[in-house]
Amino acid sequence: MKAVSYTRHGPAAEVLEFGDLPDPAPADGEVLIKVATSGVNPSDVKARAGYLWPMTAPRTIPHSDGAGVIEAVGNGVDPARVGERVWTYNVNRTTDGLGQGAIGTAAEYVAIRAAQAVPLPDRTGFVAAAALGVPAMTAHAALLTDGPVDGMTILVTGGAGAVGSLAIQIAKWAGAARIVTTVSSDAKARVALEDGAAAAVNYRELGIGDELRDALLDANGGQKFDRMVDVDFGAYVNLSAQVLHHGGVIGTYASMSEPKPTVDFYPLMMNNITIRMVEVYAQAPARFADIYNGVNRVLEDGALAPRIDGTYALFEAVAAHERVESGGQLGNVIIEN
Repeated sequence: MKAVSYTRHGPAAEVLEFGDLPDPAPADGEVLIKVATSGVNPSDVKARAGYLWPMTAPRTIPHSDGAGVIEAVGNGVDPARVGERVWTYNVNRTTDGLGQGAIGTAAEYVAIRAAQAVPLPDRTGFVAAAALGVPAMTAHAALLTDGPVDGMTILVTGGAGAVGSLAIQIAKWAGAARIVTTVSSDAKARVALEDGAAAAVNYRELGIGDELRDALLDANGGQKFDRMVDVDFGAYVNLSAQVLHHGGVIGTYASMSEPKPTVDFYPLMMNNITIRMVEVYAQAPARFADIYNGVNRVLEDGALAPRIDGTYALFEAVAAHERVESGGQLGNVIIEN
């Protein structure tokens, strides 16, 4: 099969190789997928660059997210699944989700555990499906792990990002009364408003401080928010106690601006703020099922449409990785076979 792989960490142009690798076969409890699309997430490019872990195999095929058709099954898997359209999650991870695995979806075929192949609703195409594993599952978990949001007001930081965009869409589907987001440009504000946000506030113009706090509260009719989906914990944690209701929840999934933030403890404590850390790669099997079934419900209702920044051929994986690393994309970067 054709595949993209690397044997050492480094810049995409220096380490990513496109060529032939042996065809995989499904082991017991596995399915073999003919891959139609592969999603390129920030975690994929960080892993390839060596930002996250040491190499765990002599050769690694990257990417966790993808979509395709089950072509064969191993012992213990219902043969009726052959021919099923599916999307994937956690492919390029160790079993516990905390390290990098040796195989991924950047290939013509991949053999994975049957539970990692999620039935794909008929109305969803393969390109959109490759943006579900990390972005949509993270958005769903950050927003809804702590219960329904029907009638609530929601603050989404980074609402034009891959996760933020889907969090806005899911919140709208789930009955949120009002959704406000932070963005860094007018173009990103337009994207967030199209996705269902009632207002978008430019944090780059206002900074992360009193001016942003006041603008967010004004955008919410002078009221504090019930729940927050947060892309940058280090930037927003100490602002959150000023914009969340007593008993509010922060669902946070990254802290790139400050990996070791200083937290103003007492305002959070006295407002009974729950901080929900979301590591979507590391969940109990039943929790994984809750999340991907939840994502499928939104898809089945036609309420979830991942934004696609661009698509690339498999041999163009270097360009796809570099696009994600540029930080300039609006939506997801997808490889098509």
